[in-house]
Amino acid sequence: MSDRDFNKDGQTYFELKEYKKAVECFDKAIEINPEDEVAWFNRGFAYFKLNDYNNSIDSFERAISVFDRIINENPDDGMAKEGRSLAEHMIKQISLKEEKKQEYINIVGIVTKVRDPMELKESECLQIIELSDSSSAIRAILWNENTGLDIKKGDIIGIQNGFVEYDSQEPVGYRINTDESSKIVVNPKLEEGLVQFLKESFDVSLTDIKDIDEDSTEIDILARVITLFETYSFKTKDDSGIVSSAILADNSGTIKAFFWNEKAQVPIISNAYKIENARARRTDDGMELHIGQGSRIIDENGLFIEEKGNLKSFEELESLLYASKKINDLKENDVGIKVIGKIIDVQDAFEFEENGTKFLVRIIGIEDDTGSINVNLWDEMADNIYYAVGDFIKIQNPAVVYNKNTCNLELSVGDGCNIIDASFEEIDSISN
Repeated sequence: MSDRDFNKDGQTYFELKEYKKAVECFDKAIEINPEDEVAWFNRGFAYFKLNDYNNSIDSFERAISVFDRIINENPDDGMAKEGRSLAEHMIKQISLKEEKKQEYINIVGIVTKVRDPMELKESECLQIIELSDSSSAIRAILWNENTGLDIKKGDIIGIQNGFVEYDSQEPVGYRINTDESSKIVVNPKLEEGLVQFLKESFDVSLTDIKDIDEDSTEIDILARVITLFETYSFKTKDDSGIVSSAILADNSGTIKAFFWNEKAQVPIISNAYKIENARARRTDDGMELHIGQGSRIIDENGLFIEEKGNLKSFEELESLLYASKKINDLKENDVGIKVIGKIIDVQDAFEFEENGTKFLVRIIGIEDDTGSINVNLWDEMADNIYYAVGDFIKIQNPAVVYNKNTCNLELSVGDGCNIIDASFEEIDSISN
């Protein structure tokens, strides 16, 4: 068994509250891989539940040392930073639990960053926000029921009975933590001058896609999903999960984005989203956005009316990426196009083998007011089709190929393509 397997077994025992067996599993994971930060971290929680505070602190300190190495190698590793921060928090909590003392403070600030809540062991949940005034910013950690508050960037937050903790990862050297005695108030009643002062101290404007031109972990955009690609699983030595990719567009341009793990199932084609704390990365193919654990996605229901009103429609933004072409205007090797048509034939899928590789293929026929054409659907596209004769569809980014056997052009649809419902306006455009 690998250290990952023992980690999973340990987490299972932890959830069953069999903490001694959990420790045994985490010990075996560490024996296989002494640099397994997850095993050290989980071992600290298990010993904490056993009230063995010395071993708990030792485990969290060992986890911190591994997190430090990871952060040193990759300063932008948000998961390692959050893991380190939480390990420090647990060490502080254990120390305070033994000392039986706590010094509480009250603080007011404007929200400059919001992360999604994270579920921990034993039904605990935490959320990290960042507060700012005109002089500096500080992170605050909210727990359990307070993670359900509707907090947005630009809100003013009052924290009553918070307490200061040392945090070497913070620019100011400390953070604000809360517990069951703390109270969080969103947009409290304050003197108008103070509200104005705080509002003016922070710029809540979004970044235009065209202005994303360097690596960053602080990108906030408002965009629509123009093209949504397949979701697939990944597994590396240190991690596993799922990822989906999409093309996003705002009024200024387009960018490819990757949605990781729990974020992978969120995007829906044509929908508008505000994405906060995304990571921008320059590649040989241009700029990319990565939306993962530290990012936040706000769907259309959470957007302000003026935000939705200022963003162009899906059809307008789609035209930045794909040019609409009628069937009779298609030319071999056309790229960056979309074709709208009515399905007139759907054939059964069949296997096709070439050079020892097997493919799944399905042929459908479509027509518009200028002509008709066969569409070859490959692999996942062939397997997942749910359209029927009479449906109107739009095909994004097909390849236009010449079939020597039939002497006709055909559309080839596979990876990098999308088939979606045509809008009423698009149906009208091919029916007249």
